[in-house]
Amino acid sequence: MSIPALEQQFERQRGQLPGPTDSRREALAAFLAKGFPTRRDEAWRYTDLKPIATGRFELSTPPPSEASRSEVRALLAEAAADGSARGEPAVPADGAPAEPAHDAPAGRAVFVDGRLDDTLSRLTPVPGLAIVDLAAEWKRFDEPVRRRRFEGHPLAQLNRAFARDGIAIHVSAGTEVRAPLELFLAGGGETNLAPQPRIAIELERGAALTVVVHCLDAGGAANWLNLVIDVVQAEGSRLTLHRLQEHGPEVFHTSLLAADLAKDASLEVGYVDLGGRLARNDIDVKLNEPGAHVSVFGVFLASPGQHIDDQIRIDHAAPHTTSDTAFRGIADGNGHGVFNGKVVVRRDAQRIEARQTSDNLLLSERAEIDTKPELEIYADDVKCSHGATVGELDEEQLFYLRSRGIDDAAARGLLTFAFANSLLRRLGPAWLRERAARKVAGQLPDHGRWESLV
Repeated sequence: MSIPALEQQFERQRGQLPGPTDSRREALAAFLAKGFPTRRDEAWRYTDLKPIATGRFELSTPPPSEASRSEVRALLAEAAADGSARGEPAVPADGAPAEPAHDAPAGRAVFVDGRLDDTLSRLTPVPGLAIVDLAAEWKRFDEPVRRRRFEGHPLAQLNRAFARDGIAIHVSAGTEVRAPLELFLAGGGETNLAPQPRIAIELERGAALTVVVHCLDAGGAANWLNLVIDVVQAEGSRLTLHRLQEHGPEVFHTSLLAADLAKDASLEVGYVDLGGRLARNDIDVKLNEPGAHVSVFGVFLASPGQHIDDQIRIDHAAPHTTSDTAFRGIADGNGHGVFNGKVVVRRDAQRIEARQTSDNLLLSERAEIDTKPELEIYADDVKCSHGATVGELDEEQLFYLRSRGIDDAAARGLLTFAFANSLLRRLGPAWLRERAARKVAGQLPDHGRWESLV
């Protein structure tokens, strides 16, 4: 991924990318001016991108092969088993969209190796909800006001330069979409791909929407997913965005969620990271007008050989805004987790409330979790708090369980699961919550000896 290699890829693909070439070239130049972030950059001090920077990835991914599509079809069928209680129809063998069940989601968009797949997606019309191919709307979503939101996020600039596929989600004023919209970002088994998808979400005044993002892969292919989710919420709108990441063991995942909230808008973000070789999540939320609120929660499980880095920045740019951030991390073996949460309170942002917690468990002596909650306050009438803990399981709680006849391994597994589940239970819909809980339990030591007790 040298500079010449990136430039060659761009020149080879630029004629096939939507939107003005000059804008994309500008984004690529902004990225190349500094290159891939290194650990000398404060925001990246704990995360080494050298495996990505030195890898040979294809950023403009080709259309998926039928073999890849078949692999993803099998993944969707397996995920549909979790959705049986919600009325989600099974994926037909031929991959054609099924008839929606009574309790089916509002729609489903499936990306295979970064490319939107019409045969696996089901985007039936819903009143007040518009979902269009981002290529048709690219110019509008690449206006200067939106470009500025990517400043300080170099990998988002790379996405701007190479993004080929994506969707624009628009909810009309006063529309409440009751069923969730599901987005699947799936790897089909091809290797050395680096898809750069873009998701744009716009909620008009008083609109409400729930979006579920599910990242998963077939096999153990080595790929890199660089995702950007761009959110704009108008007055009084409500967005819930929950994401479950369970990539294959050799996949690199980097993402940016950038959100701007107007008066009385509310945003809830829930991230669960269980897979991948390296995952780096940037969440950058700006509360622009009074009454805006954001709640961010997350759980990560860094198993041996995994690195998971969550970077949260919440900008209180207006008075009477509120935020709540809560993350729980678990690291086992030589797994490495990172949490950096920063709350910025502008000079005129009086009477804001901001809470931030980061609690972490180490399951082995080699495991490591670095946590750094930050407050940057320029106003004097505020209520802000933060706290962080890193430790082991409570011996008194272990003793209590052992005294009730539960062996040591089962007691440790139960307590670890309960630690994570206190936030997992905030996930919705139910199938996502249950799948995440089951996947977390399955990665904990000796889960077969205690899982039936949950």
